[in-house]
Parts: sequence; structure tokens; C-alpha cells
Amino acid sequence: MLRVLEVTLPVFALVFCGFFGQRWQLLPARAVQGINAFVFFFALPAMLFRVVATQKPASFSDGRFALGYALATVAVFLFTRSAALPPRTGWRDDDPQARAAAGSQATAFGLNTAHGNIGYLGIPLVLELGRDYLPTLILAMICDIFLVITLGIALLELDRRRGRPAVRGERRVPVTKTVALGLARSPLVVAIALGLLWSLWAQPLPGVLDNFSRILGAAAGPCALFAIGASLGDRRIVVDRTVTGLMLLKLVAHPALAALLLYGVLGVDHHAAAIGVLAASLPAASNTFIIAERYRVDARDISAAILVGTFLSLVSVSFVIWMLGLRSP
Repeated sequence: MLRVLEVTLPVFALVFCGFFGQRWQLLPARAVQGINAFVFFFALPAMLFRVVATQKPASFSDGRFALGYALATVAVFLFTRSAALPPRTGWRDDDPQARAAAGSQATAFGLNTAHGNIGYLGIPLVLELGRDYLPTLILAMICDIFLVITLGIALLELDRRRGRPAVRGERRVPVTKTVALGLARSPLVVAIALGLLWSLWAQPLPGVLDNFSRILGAAAGPCALFAIGASLGDRRIVVDRTVTGLMLLKLVAHPALAALLLYGVLGVDHHAAAIGVLAASLPAASNTFIIAERYRVDARDISAAILVGTFLSLVSVSFVIWMLGLRSP
């Protein structure tokens, strides 16, 4: 266990540095937005592109792993959403806005328990365990983005339209187009897609591009971890039954279901299954809060679950790594 803590403690120490830097007002105004923008638009896409582009396409073709991880993640999302919806008898038939608001809140809770922080926390953590694990983790990220995020945004869009009466002459963009445009504008999605295309081309990266993406991508890990903590530093901590339930579903139920499917049902390779369970055990990603805010959902419980869950995951993720026998080289 001490060897595991040698890996996880430095990683989470960077999160704590960002948290207390923001909490103690050591960071200039707008510094957090700047760090997040650098990671999201530059460093992390560069690292993802380089990792994917330098792998063989077969590294991302483990169908059983993708199926098991996707099933576990979607199941947790749908269960949370269903449990968060109020009884139909409690909805007034003549109040579509109330029904839409309840649906949006339930969808945001579902995203919070199913969408883990693979990009900002998972990748730096796995880099400490060994680069050979990265393709499997990125495959988990692809499942996460293209299934859970797509499903969540589609449901939020539908609820927003149900709750807002149509205006005569107004042209509404189809939900599928809205979701597709959202994915196409994501630097992470674009980086993964370009990396996959280069991988299929099966050509080595030119020296200039290889060095550029290596230098820029090297900043992704520490900056992302610092940004996680800094983005949480100014949030209030109020833990109630809802917040506790969200954290238990994300930190306990999600990895437990992933382990059941990957190890017990589908018999996935041990190392791949272990990375899938580790990915499922990660705390909720901060962009679940951003998505909730964008769709005008009450995000106070989501914010608290992200904050407290991130700190608790030092213990839970360390325990998962120890139980799975993952070791750094």
C-alpha cells in the first residue's frame, strides 16, 4: 500500500496545491480560467493526439472492454437519472416547465455519477503507473464522451425545449445537430479523432510535430491537476443526503459494476479490466458542473459532490489501485 501511496499522494498533492492556492487567494483574478483554458485547448489535446497517433489502431479495438465499460457507465447514468426523477403523480400535467426542470436535474445528477475525471485526473495518474496503460484509458474516455456526454446533452436539450413554448416562426436546430456541433467543437474530441486518423495512416510523426506535441503535452498532467484543485477552491462545502448519494454512486457503485462486467461477465484481460475499474473509480469531472450551469440546473449538490468526492478519492482510488495490483514501473 505504501508503494501505491507513493504514486497517488504526489498526484493529489498537486490538486491540493491548486485548491489552497485558490482558497487562500494566492492566485490572481482569472488565473483559474487561464490555467483551465491552457489545459483544455492546448496541453491536453497535444498529449492526447501524440499518444493516440503513436499507437497501433489495434490498441483501441478491444471490443469487450469497450462494451463492458460502456454498459457500466450508461447503467449508472440511467439508474441515477431514474432514481432522481420525482414520482409521475407529483407532476402537474399542465406544468411542462416543472416536468422539464425535474428531468434536467435528474439528467445532471446522472452525468455527475457516470462521467469521471479521466482527462484531468485519470491521465496524469495512469502516466505515473505506466504509459502502456494509456491506450486503454483513452478508450474508456472515448466511450465516456461519445456515449454518456452525448446522451446527457441530448436529454438536457430535449427537456429545455419541452419547458420552453415554441415561438411562431422560430427555427429550432435539431437536437442531433446541437450534440454533433458540441462534440465537433471539443478540442479533446478533435485531438483524439486526428490521432486516430494518423494512427490509421501508420506513419511516424515528423520530428518537429513529435517534439512540439511532446513538450506541450508534458505540461498537461501537472497543470490539469493544479487546475482541478483551483477550480474547486472557491466552492462551498455542504454535504447532505443527496451529495452523499451522488458520491457513493460515483466512487463505489460505478467501479463495482465495472469490475463485475469486465472481470466476471466479459472476462476482459486483467490489465485492461483493471484500468477500466480505475477509470470508473475516478471522481466526477468538473465539466458536469459546467454543463449543469449551462442548462440552468441547480448545481449546488453537483458542485459539493465534485469537491468532496475529489478529496475522498485520494483514499478510494488508492484502495482501488492497491486491490487491482496496479504498480508503477
